[in-house]
Amino acid sequence: MSPIATAFLDSMSTPLMAVDRAGDIVFANTACAQFWKATPERMREYNIGQLFGADNLVAQRAQRAIADEAASTINAFQFNAGEGAAPIVLRIQIDPLNVPGEPLEHALLMFWDQTHQLQLEAAQTEQQLMESIGFMVRRLAHELQNPLSGIKGATQLLARQARKNAELREFPDVILRELERLERLVKALLQHGGDPPLAMSRFNLHELLDTVIWFQSNSSEHVRFERLFDPSLPDIEGDRDRLHQVFLNLIRNAADASPPNGTVRVCTRTLGPWRDTDSFVDGPRIYFQIEIIDEGAGISPEHMANLFTPFFTTKKQGHGLGLSLCYQIVRAHGGQLRYQKATPTGAAFVVNLPLVSHSR
Repeated sequence: MSPIATAFLDSMSTPLMAVDRAGDIVFANTACAQFWKATPERMREYNIGQLFGADNLVAQRAQRAIADEAASTINAFQFNAGEGAAPIVLRIQIDPLNVPGEPLEHALLMFWDQTHQLQLEAAQTEQQLMESIGFMVRRLAHELQNPLSGIKGATQLLARQARKNAELREFPDVILRELERLERLVKALLQHGGDPPLAMSRFNLHELLDTVIWFQSNSSEHVRFERLFDPSLPDIEGDRDRLHQVFLNLIRNAADASPPNGTVRVCTRTLGPWRDTDSFVDGPRIYFQIEIIDEGAGISPEHMANLFTPFFTTKKQGHGLGLSLCYQIVRAHGGQLRYQKATPTGAAFVVNLPLVSHSR
């Protein structure tokens, strides 16, 4: 290749390379070498199978470009650049590289990194979706006001009658407390849409979990609940009502997924700053870790990517908002919600909450 042609190709900001029939790289411009964190000379020691994986679509299309003189484009080609690295998404244009007077022996590959663009598009789509959810939530909250008022009034009358019976006295009080919690939530949703600000306070996390387990145990009699609490945990700072919503949803899901006579384990402990916390928003701090573990079938691999996506559900009667709302609430507390497969069977949802919340 002439010095002028080489200089011209090296001046291009688009990464490009030429490969032969065997997939060996015979030329790579400077932009291509920089993308792969190598030199142009070093790139000529590689085969595209080493870059994109053996028997990959890129190699197949390059061979077809040479054999059939067929140009093609691969959109949203995803691959891992290395162990532990985030996936990269490329758009790749593959053309036969014709040299006048010579047989066709090479293909030209040009590629564009679409990773950031797709992330922005996904974020924009999620934002639009959440705005739609916020509108629907406000409508729903408005519709809930009247029945809640009626239920509260009837319960107050029931409470006055129940005070004469010691065995029944506790239950109307429990209903009233839950109604007041719902009223606060509805009021916040009406004022702020689908993402009301957190009402922060300090409270005992184990007392909250005990309350949620008590509620769920009354409607999940086929399941045994096991508490594995760390008694040394101090009080947590957070929005008690919103976290109640998170743990009620996760524990209910675990109970629903459990077989007859199954066990749902609720575990708490501290997660020290010496642990790997690079996925948390504010760096290493002390975290509360709460695990809700069931003995059900677990989450199938094809559903993993959409687990926290609004309106995604595998339940016949589900609406697909529970886990996505849980995820948002935990993230608003500066924490993390993730799924992991339980051993030997079942699902485990792990909530990490900072000891001192840096809420958003």
